[in-house]
Amino acid sequence: MKSSIEQVLDKVRHLWPEHDSAEIMAELDRYGVEPHERERDRVQLGILKLSGGQLKRLPALVDIAKGDYRDVLAYAEYPEEARLSYEVKRRLPPEELQAIRARDREKYLRWLHGESKRPA
Repeated sequence: MKSSIEQVLDKVRHLWPEHDSAEIMAELDRYGVEPHERERDRVQLGILKLSGGQLKRLPALVDIAKGDYRDVLAYAEYPEEARLSYEVKRRLPPEELQAIRARDREKYLRWLHGESKRPA
């Protein structure tokens, strides 16, 4: 699934309809300016999801993404799996790990498409 700036803008407007989306985008756009800051739209969506609808969380989440964008993606897109330690994941039967990933993906897609304002 390819993320786009339109999805980011739609989600910003959905989460904070009473705020100036340009100001919110200015904060989000701090991520993606350096060459190592990859997948800008996808990471920005992850930041929005992890914010839980709390505007005051954006600066810290952008800072986390600037440090290592994979942290944002893991917890935004695969939160149940991300909470598991390496040792626990290693011991899980493959079908159970696959089921966890499928649940995480389903929740993310529901959030992305507006079926849930807050992350699960």
